[in-house]
Amino acid sequence: MHNAYALFRVLMKNSEMKLPKEGKRGTAYLSLGMIALCCIMIPCCLVVGFVSYVMTEALTAAGSPLNGLLAEIHIMSAFSVVFGLLVIFNILFFSSDREHLVPLPFKSHEILAAKFAYAFWAESMMEFMVLLSMFIGFFISYGWHPIGILAGLTATFLIPLLPMAYCAIISLLIMMLLRKIRNTNLFHHMSTIILILFVVLFLLSFQGMGGITVENYVNSLANNSNLFVTVLNKIFYAVPFLIYSFEYNSLSALLLYIIASLLSVGVLLFLGKYLYQPGLYTAAALGSAKKKAVDIDRYIVKRSHFRACLQKEWLVLTRTKAYSVNCLFINLLWPIAILIFLYMGRNKETLPRLMALYQSGNEKTAIFLTLGIVAVTFLATAMNSLASTAFTREGAHLSLIKYIPVQYRTQLYAKAAISVFITFPAILSCIIILGAVMQIPPLYYLYYSLISLAVIVLTTVIGLVLDSTHPHDSWDDEYSALRGNLNSFFDMALVMVISILIITISLLAYEFIPIGLTVFHILLSAVLLAATVISVIFGEKKIIENMKSL
Repeated sequence: MHNAYALFRVLMKNSEMKLPKEGKRGTAYLSLGMIALCCIMIPCCLVVGFVSYVMTEALTAAGSPLNGLLAEIHIMSAFSVVFGLLVIFNILFFSSDREHLVPLPFKSHEILAAKFAYAFWAESMMEFMVLLSMFIGFFISYGWHPIGILAGLTATFLIPLLPMAYCAIISLLIMMLLRKIRNTNLFHHMSTIILILFVVLFLLSFQGMGGITVENYVNSLANNSNLFVTVLNKIFYAVPFLIYSFEYNSLSALLLYIIASLLSVGVLLFLGKYLYQPGLYTAAALGSAKKKAVDIDRYIVKRSHFRACLQKEWLVLTRTKAYSVNCLFINLLWPIAILIFLYMGRNKETLPRLMALYQSGNEKTAIFLTLGIVAVTFLATAMNSLASTAFTREGAHLSLIKYIPVQYRTQLYAKAAISVFITFPAILSCIIILGAVMQIPPLYYLYYSLISLAVIVLTTVIGLVLDSTHPHDSWDDEYSALRGNLNSFFDMALVMVISILIITISLLAYEFIPIGLTVFHILLSAVLLAATVISVIFGEKKIIENMKSL
């Protein structure tokens, strides 16, 4: 497999986003990296470790300390399948290096092995940190044992392997079917179908328990009656061996876990020896299929440069599966999450109490609601990556920004507008849902909408500045453009710092300065408005300078 390893090294090197390491830019990106590590990865790992510790403690008291770890591993594996499926599919069959690799003196299964190893490593880097944190939290509660520690370290790197191998095998089999169907929409819906199946299976685990609660979930794990875990024990067949090695300090069970995990890769390579090359030919045929001729003159209409640029941005986002899922549909998660939260909390004490406090005029409740909307708006705008990948999405055609007969400012406004137009309706939906439940006064709908709009514009400018400064324009497929673009990661970290500062200063001002609720809202809106105006004035100038030097 020397050829596969050599190709893997090339793929890994070409996938890296090159960041400046010297001068002011190098210092700035090093600082952003430290902020991202401290504000995103470390808190995320701490939360995962704490949840793992608490789950193990609760199940230890119930007499089943390992069932919590088993459930956590299965949940991580399920998410790996859902979010890795389309990534693996595109890397294997629709990356731009396909035409360059096939003529080389590599066997098809060697190309498959290299691409799978590259996809596995690139997709699992952050998951390794999360898994390690999960095991640390587990060990703090369960106890430290030599074989257990060895099993935990081994599983940290092997848990994503079986789900990713499943993704690659499904890709091969579906590509075989596409020879007849010749339509990739079938595959693009597979991840959604699998996600729905996992969610339905998880919800069915609560059947007959009287509701979806943490207590019922823990009880079902304690008495081994959780349907979700039972079914996934069969699907991710290697995991029970791992749990056995923890329970009995069994080295032989750990070896069986390793063999069972690697077996999935062996099956993948065996199938790839016969299916991967025909699949590549099918992918090439799908990409070069003849299209029905259209009358171009019908679609040539006179419109403003801004409208044309805006339409271009919209079409790129809607017609590219990676962008539509990660940049458009992700915005729907926020109103859906709020609806789920309200539905699950309808019979609890906390939500009715908050509603009663708000409606009685409690100032702190109103302040926390306002700051919560601000925080969610910051997070939602950064998470959809619309601004932080605005220039990266141009890819190899990035230089066209300088040569098309459209002013830089017009192109910039179109990129900013598409971010605002897509993000704002989702946040507005959240405000309407919360307003209806909390029964906020009509004027507050307008107030919350305006401060949310200011936050969206501010976050959009930050993302555009970062991506225009150093866009990731060398990518093989659209998923790599999103996954490999560190600007999105830096943007998220920077936005989190800004939101924490604003929220902290607002709370301190209310606590230590004798101001009422009305003055608080005025000061908060003034701060957000000032920050937005300053960012637009200076950010526009900086972005246009960056566009000229692209």
